[in-house]
Amino acid sequence: MSIPKEPRQLMINLMYLVLTAILALNVSAEILNAFLAMNDSISESSAIVAKSNQQIISAIKQQADAYSQFNPLQEKALEVNRISQTFDRYIDNLKTELIEKSGGYDEEGALKGIKDKDVSTRMFINEGKATQLKEKITALREQLLATIENAETRARLSESIPLNVKPVPEDSDKKNWEEFNFQQMPVAAILPLLSKFQNDAKISETAILNYFLSKTDVETMKPDAFEAVVAADKSYVIRGEDLTAEIFLGAYSSTADNIAVRVNGRNLPVRDGKAIFNIKPEDLGTKEMDVLIDVTNPVSGEVKSYKKKFKYEVGERSVAVSADKMNVLYVGVKNPVTISAAGIPSTEMQVNAEGIQLEKINNSQFIARPARPGKAVITVSGGGLKPTSFEYRVKRIPTPLPVLGAHKSGRMKPNEFKVYDQVKAIHEHFDFDARCSITSFEITRVPKKKDPQVNENRGGKFDARTRRIVGQADFGDVYYFEKIRAKCPGDNDITRKLSSMIFRIR
Repeated sequence: MSIPKEPRQLMINLMYLVLTAILALNVSAEILNAFLAMNDSISESSAIVAKSNQQIISAIKQQADAYSQFNPLQEKALEVNRISQTFDRYIDNLKTELIEKSGGYDEEGALKGIKDKDVSTRMFINEGKATQLKEKITALREQLLATIENAETRARLSESIPLNVKPVPEDSDKKNWEEFNFQQMPVAAILPLLSKFQNDAKISETAILNYFLSKTDVETMKPDAFEAVVAADKSYVIRGEDLTAEIFLGAYSSTADNIAVRVNGRNLPVRDGKAIFNIKPEDLGTKEMDVLIDVTNPVSGEVKSYKKKFKYEVGERSVAVSADKMNVLYVGVKNPVTISAAGIPSTEMQVNAEGIQLEKINNSQFIARPARPGKAVITVSGGGLKPTSFEYRVKRIPTPLPVLGAHKSGRMKPNEFKVYDQVKAIHEHFDFDARCSITSFEITRVPKKKDPQVNENRGGKFDARTRRIVGQADFGDVYYFEKIRAKCPGDNDITRKLSSMIFRIR
């Protein structure tokens, strides 16, 4: 048996073994509660591993976006994640079915059938769910390993992933894996066992994804393609000023001494793998350079040529002001503004603003802070430039949407619904970091065949009564979040009315 290196996973495995052994004794309520606590701990660990897996997939995607040769690895990573999530949902369905068949939850949110052994035996042994689960575990292990093409690597990873069906101990009186794990086991013991299989699947997914990520290490790759590169210090220059450009061969060593560079037929000296080209334009308009780079193979003497055209614009002094994120400015947030003044020294440029506070970050970057809706005017002058004004509309930031976790409304399972403890306000498709806070809301629970429960909650965080109402969530309940109000940056003493949310517990 492979021993996990991560301390938290090792602790979970040891707790599971110890608590399984205690089942042979007269099981007390404290022990059953310990099983449920362990189930929560395993689920928490699984959530952390799942988040880590998504970060690994994002890292692989980032490499694939930059280097197309890694696209197959990205596709495999997504496939591994897909089959792992399919297995995870399958286990979640088993848990839900087991909880429902054992009586569900009481009004306090506690499992009714925590000690029930007959329902687990009937469901997993008599109905064959255990055999089906064993086949799912075996199939998932084979599917994960099948994504590894190299046989040696596949064998090495096979020893490191924890997802497997372990043989029944020789001293056990149970004749097979199904009876050893599920026969006459209380519901409280089955739940952490199922969570452990989910956790094992995610850790196995991590091992495969980490292998794919290691294959994207570009530092070990040798360049197999070349392209002429022209990097100019600016593509728009003022008449009479210098234009400086670096010309080098992309993906080629800086120590190369077998490169020849010509620009418009003129030979340039090459140092550290690149040549420096300098001109002083006199005429206005678009200019073009023809670049030719010859590379000599030091072994065969073969010469390969790479051509590149580079265009640049020669113009007069001018200025441009742009709001970086929107075509308007918003009250209560930092509005980044770029002021580009071609041909004007930064020490001579003067910027004045009306209707807003303008803070300078660097030579061209500013932060605009409007005080109220209306309009703002930014005027740029100096360095020979006549005063030039730019007018912007000033608006309040959009009204946000209320959410419960990531949900705006819809259906949720009781356990999923109960984990949330606050209503938040978010902006969708808004480029600014504007954080609005919930000031109040009304929650109404409408249970089946019972009177509704209503509470006025101050703030976004659930108060004690709201937590009790949420904690009673059961199948068939409907929850209404209404009269939701929020305060956003720049709102001063006013609050905004947000849309309502409806959640059906299914």
